[in-house]
Amino acid sequence: MAKRHGGRGRGKGKQGQGRWLALGVAGALGLGLAIKARAPEEGATELTLSAPAPGTAGEPKGPAELRGSGEGTGGAPAGSAGPAPQDLQAAYGKLNEASLHPLLDLRRLAVEHRDARAARTLTDVAQRSLAAARQPGAQPEPALQAMTRAYVATVDPSARRALREEAEALSEAGLTQSSTRFSEYAVQKGDALSRIARRFKTDYRAIKRYSGLKKDTLRIGQKLRIPKAPTEVFVFKGDFELVILLDGCFVKAFDVATGKAGKTPEGRFTIGTKTVNPTWYSPDGKVYKFGSEENILGTRWLAFENTDEHQGFGIHGTKFPESIGTEASMGCLRMRNPDAELVFDYVPSGTKVRIVK
Repeated sequence: MAKRHGGRGRGKGKQGQGRWLALGVAGALGLGLAIKARAPEEGATELTLSAPAPGTAGEPKGPAELRGSGEGTGGAPAGSAGPAPQDLQAAYGKLNEASLHPLLDLRRLAVEHRDARAARTLTDVAQRSLAAARQPGAQPEPALQAMTRAYVATVDPSARRALREEAEALSEAGLTQSSTRFSEYAVQKGDALSRIARRFKTDYRAIKRYSGLKKDTLRIGQKLRIPKAPTEVFVFKGDFELVILLDGCFVKAFDVATGKAGKTPEGRFTIGTKTVNPTWYSPDGKVYKFGSEENILGTRWLAFENTDEHQGFGIHGTKFPESIGTEASMGCLRMRNPDAELVFDYVPSGTKVRIVK
């Protein structure tokens, strides 16, 4: 069952918008000439770097319970980002690694600390990677890897969103041909999806999705695609976007709602309990079963494992789809129900989640 929600986070408002404006001005004055003077590589689309636009702080639409705290507890109060941490500066020396986390570290430098060098580096990575992804004759899997790097390195939300359809098409082609990220399994007599999933330490729903199955029934000899690489989730909080990756490759991206006044925490989390048709334990102590008018959680709930600092956060569906793309929740990541159901299937328990500003 779903746990109580709530939490504090970093606020936005006029001060936050001023920071975005300052970043935009700094980018225009400090970076504009340098970026435009650099000719894009053949086949690349020149990407304009800009700060993510601050989200529309939407008021919750629904029961009065939404207007109080209770979708998580704990968190740090808003404040200045301060000097850039050394672990973020170390990202420059890790850009040749397969991991995408150095790009997220540079994003933090560019967005949170207004670091011009990080902004230029991200733009360069995005342009070069996009050129590689679009190279004529590029094989689907390497093209997908390059597109994923371009996608993650693109700071501007509009530019990144423009890549989503292309990234999803490459994902379908690249992951279909991947032998390093999947095991092929032939169904044996007596097999069931749940037993196969336990054997391979994954979720049977992910096997269904990647294998293109519509039903749970299997036939002997049927070929299944078993994901054997780790799944990750990245959340671009200020852009209201959640991205699923398999072994560092783009799978799908979705629009989300985040916590009002910045209450969605940033950091690293782990997916714990997953619940179909969840019960909602509201902040006022009341319990609302799935299907009741007061239950706001939608059809799926993916809890984050509690930490000392943050408790009760997670990903869930919603009865307020019009709130997607705004700051509207009490701290959790809110999704349209069909999208939450896809994420539920693709993301096993134990999946690592990283949320950045």
